[in-house]
Amino acid sequence: KNNYLAVQMGWFTKKSKRWELKHLLWTGISLLMFIPVPIHVYPIVMLDQAKRSKVRSWYLIGWVLLLFELSLFGSFVYFFGSMNTGMLFTLGASTVSYVIGNGLLFNRAQSYLQRLEIRELRPLDWIPSIRSQRKLALLESSKITPQLFANSLLFWKKEIQNKKIQNNLDRIIRLFQLIEKNDSLETEKFLIRHSTLIQVLKKYDELDKSELNNDMTAQSKRRLSKVVAQSALAIEQEATNLFEAGILELSAESDAYLASLKNRKLLKD
Repeated sequence: KNNYLAVQMGWFTKKSKRWELKHLLWTGISLLMFIPVPIHVYPIVMLDQAKRSKVRSWYLIGWVLLLFELSLFGSFVYFFGSMNTGMLFTLGASTVSYVIGNGLLFNRAQSYLQRLEIRELRPLDWIPSIRSQRKLALLESSKITPQLFANSLLFWKKEIQNKKIQNNLDRIIRLFQLIEKNDSLETEKFLIRHSTLIQVLKKYDELDKSELNNDMTAQSKRRLSKVVAQSALAIEQEATNLFEAGILELSAESDAYLASLKNRKLLKD
């Protein structure tokens, strides 16, 4: 079963390989579109990816490289019909631009796909760069935001290769989204209560990657894994209590509404 899941899982995300290839289609097309004309599609692909993943640095670089490509095209048109130094320089610059631009696209493939994976869980906010986003995911702060909390859970879900922890994190993320959508005040309380979970996951990852194969390390990992499992159970109960309270409140409001209609003789008993 684990081998089957490994085959189905993508190279960079928990989605399928087919999903990843679908979202990298234009990256592949950009690589194939090398023609002896100094204009390439990679800046357009960069701008589209920056817009989808909401990374400002990618957007800025995309515009700079698009303007550079347009200037190369203008130079090509100006020197067209002659094979002088200007034309040779233009063709050489076009080749360098193609290599650098498509190299950037492939270098960003993993980060781009991971941002799209996050977008399927919650709306993205614009970030200055991928590096800044990774720092936020690891930031230790008492003023943790809902997006930072959800992004951090998703980050550790990718880093930690423990199936039980990954499944529990899936449950926690789904439950947190339900709470966040229904009650902003409870969301703030939730973050205060459960922000320590991020530190638990960080410590587990450190132990897992320490390569210390001794009883103490194994026991500590089991204990931390149990903490994550118990946290998932507690959060599930917390969400259940909130929804039950909401249902009871709605029921009381409904009864009061029907009573008022009966008092106004708009309904019969």
